[in-house]
Order: sequence, then C-alpha cells, then structure tokens
Amino acid sequence: MLELVLLIVLTAVTSYTLSEAVCSLEMKLNFTAVDIHKPGRRLVARSGGVALMGSLILGVAYVGLIGGLNSLVVAYITSAIAAGLVGLIDDFMHLSIKLKLTLFCLPALLPVVLQFYEPYPYVPGVGYLRLTILYPLAVIAVFDVMANAFNMSDTHNGIVVSVFLIFAVSLFLSMYLPGPEPLDGFEILLAISAASLAGYLPLNFYPARMLNGNSGSHLIGSLAAALIVTSRREFLAIMLLLPQILNGYFILFTTGFKSKEYIERPTKLVADGVIHPNCSPRASITLVRLFVVEKGLRERELIKKYLILQVVNSTASLVLYLALCSIKI
Repeated sequence: MLELVLLIVLTAVTSYTLSEAVCSLEMKLNFTAVDIHKPGRRLVARSGGVALMGSLILGVAYVGLIGGLNSLVVAYITSAIAAGLVGLIDDFMHLSIKLKLTLFCLPALLPVVLQFYEPYPYVPGVGYLRLTILYPLAVIAVFDVMANAFNMSDTHNGIVVSVFLIFAVSLFLSMYLPGPEPLDGFEILLAISAASLAGYLPLNFYPARMLNGNSGSHLIGSLAAALIVTSRREFLAIMLLLPQILNGYFILFTTGFKSKEYIERPTKLVADGVIHPNCSPRASITLVRLFVVEKGLRERELIKKYLILQVVNSTASLVLYLALCSIKI
C-alpha cells in the first residue's frame, strides 16, 4: 500500500510538471486553439493529450522501478497511448467519423490478442455470464464506444478529466462491494491513470490553460475502457457512465455519424459570457444543451451542474448496484 501511495504521488507530480512544460511549449510553437466559450476569443494550448501520453509512460516507468509492473498494465497503457496518437492525427487532419470508428477499434487488439480479460461478466442478481466468444468483440466495442463517447463529451473546461476521476473513484469504491475480483494489475492501472489525470487537471479545469484536444479525450476514453475490462465491473460501469453514453446517443440520433468539427454547435455564447441553447434544427441535442434550455448559464455554472449530475449518478449507481447484488434469484 505504501508503494502504491508513492506511485500515485510521483505520477501526479510528474504529470503536473510535464503538463506545465508541454503547455508552455505549445504556446511558444503557436500550437493553440480558441477557447470558444470565453469572451474575447482567448488562445490556449491545444493538445493536453501529448502531456498525458508522457505522464502515462513515466508512470509505467515508476512501476518498473518499484517492482510491481506486469504485462497487463503495459498492454492497456499502450492501448490508451495508441488511441491518443490516433486522436493527435485527428487534431491535424480531422479524420472522417467512419474512419475514426474503425481506427479506435485497433487499440483494443493488443489486450485482446494477449487475452487480458475474463469472459465471464458479472450481472448483479443474475450471476456470471459465459461469453467466451462474444467477450473479445465486446472489449473492442467498449474501446471504440468509450473513446468516442468521451470525445463527444469534451465540450467545456475540465469536464472530461473530472468525469474520468469520478468514475475511477467509483470503481475503486466498488471493490469493497460484492462482485468478482479484478484482474491482476487493475490497482496499478487505476493508480497510474487517475494520478496522471489528477496532475493534469489544474491546467485543464476552468479557466483552462490547455485543452485536451482529440488526442486527450480519446486517450481518456480508452483509459476508461481499460478500467471497465480490468475491474470486471462491466454492469456497474454502464450505470456510472450513463450520462456520457446518453450524450453520445443524443448526438448520433440528431446529427448522424459526423465528426464534432462538422456538427453545428448545440450552444451559443452571447456577449456577456452567458451560454444559451442553439435553437437551430441542425444543432445536436446534448446534455450541455439541455442544461441551458430553461436558463442561460455561465461556463463555470454549467460545469458545476454537469459535475453535480455525475456525482449524483455515480452515488446512485453504487447504491443500486449494491441493492441488486443482494437480490438472489
């Protein structure tokens, strides 16, 4: 436990330091983007995913020095970094949505080929399902869905990173609830992932100095997929990430398969810094748009409401999961 705490502290400090360095470098190289939800078209560093990839690599190196590294951790971190690299290409080239849906299946192939999964998902109240044939395909689908779901949710400062950290804490707490034992290496993977994002969060939270970019949001989604599979809490994870899953469904239902760069924005910013819904029929329906339908909100207020929803949903999910686990059929 002491070694795990040391790993978390080292990785978080390294992540913050590296994120500061990458942020400064991107600003100097003019690798910037407009933070569109701020009055005055403020420029910020464009791709926090670069810093996150470096932090994850160094986190794995720390585990190697401590002596707790195993192949599962390396495989899933490599998969997340691969997703981040595809996202980085997307930052420059704006890949088509169909191509992205194909490419984000690829990061899952390494853990699937190495069989770093347990094909017996646990459903509370039902028991263990035997999915030896379908489960590898489900792992690939989870990586694809999560990478794109987190990308679609990356609309305002700090939301995606905060959602991941809430999700990670919820999964950690679920280890004290009934259910299967996680795969060997899950705790290390969780520690590296959460610490890397916690160290990065100060630069990305409102008012952000660095945006995630497609590289960051896709990487974070792939980390979430890795934790879903290795925690063996698939049923619970669906409940914990229901807001992001529904948000992705709303977007696909209203605008079809289009990259977010080609979708009319669901909200609009007025001169006084208040965010209002975009009432155009071509604008997608999103959770953020629903938040401001009744009353316009400033970005800080909108982020607060979003994260309150996430915490409430996570708390309710854990309570419901425990209640379902007590049901005997």
